[in-house]
Amino acid sequence: MIPINLIRQYKFCPRIVYYNLLTNIKPIYPRQVKLGLDYHTLQNEMIKARKFKKLKIEFNQILNEKYIENSELNICGTVDLAFLCEDEIIPVEFKDIESKPSYSHILQLVGYGITLEKKYKKPFKIAFIIHSNNMKFFKIQITEKHKNDFFNILKNINQIIKNDILPKSDANEAKCLQCEYLNYCDDRF
Repeated sequence: MIPINLIRQYKFCPRIVYYNLLTNIKPIYPRQVKLGLDYHTLQNEMIKARKFKKLKIEFNQILNEKYIENSELNICGTVDLAFLCEDEIIPVEFKDIESKPSYSHILQLVGYGITLEKKYKKPFKIAFIIHSNNMKFFKIQITEKHKNDFFNILKNINQIIKNDILPKSDANEAKCLQCEYLNYCDDRF
């Protein structure tokens, strides 16, 4: 199965998907990955005491660190948080970011939302990215364009897997310098 977080990685650089799924190369993660993991750990501890009133939603249940999969789409992943509401499901991601979320962050949430939608048989129309310890957040209205872009990237990832050929990349030097596969993909500069 294709991990949903690879949707975000594909937007960063499609070669990460190739190295991740089709090689046995162990990635060398940059420092910010460790910081992101620490941030997630802290958020998971803080969830126990939170009421999430700032989000202004009514929910029946909170799913935390929930593994989900969609066998039809061949995708899987662990959503940071999801709210099961009476008539919808709302995925949430924790991101250690200071500015607005990237489009790749939104598409990752779309993958979780589509998978949750199928599993719980409830529509998903909005998602949240929580980005600070004091519950700062971005509320994202999910559109058909988001869903179409998600499915196009998923199709491209399936092509990478099928063809087993290192894809072209439009990544720039700044992206490459923070990549966990830089030592194996250094043909760019």
